[in-house]
Amino acid sequence: RDVEVYIKHRGNGPGGIAGTVHTLPHHPFDVVGWDGCLYPYVFSIHDFEPLTGRVHQPPPAHQVFEGDNFVICNFVPRKVDYHPLAIPVPYYHSNVDSDEVMFYCGGDYEARKGSGIGQGSISLHPGGHPHGPQPGAYERAIGAEFFDELAVMVDTFRPLELGEAARDCDDGVYAYSWAKGGKEAGK
Repeated sequence: RDVEVYIKHRGNGPGGIAGTVHTLPHHPFDVVGWDGCLYPYVFSIHDFEPLTGRVHQPPPAHQVFEGDNFVICNFVPRKVDYHPLAIPVPYYHSNVDSDEVMFYCGGDYEARKGSGIGQGSISLHPGGHPHGPQPGAYERAIGAEFFDELAVMVDTFRPLELGEAARDCDDGVYAYSWAKGGKEAGK
């Protein structure tokens, strides 16, 4: 039977939101098998193609999804900045309006080499806390043409609170990984 699907999109209505009702002859999830993806329910990070440029592109160039009070960015293997004087690792910054969570799921995240961050690691940079590449990362990155890294970043526009499980797996020294001597400086 006919099924109404409500589609929300930008418009001139209140809050810049409008909607369209699309009627399908059957329910869109009434399938036995599916060849493809039901966006935004499934999206392989391996299908993401980031913007690249002559100089370092800020995180919105890596943005995949946006929701109410959060964004998701994918950092994937890619050609990096191609200006001869470009430094392709990110610059030091403070997210004054968001908490940043990074999940390092593949490759070797170029900006954090030497920090103890490896595949399977998760880092949290609360709003206002400065962070950026490891000491020496700028110098090592000059002349690089390709980064083989895979990470997912979630920026939340409301403060995060750490649960018991997150506190239990904190290594206690990550905050010192930018100091001379890296993680060992925090011990």
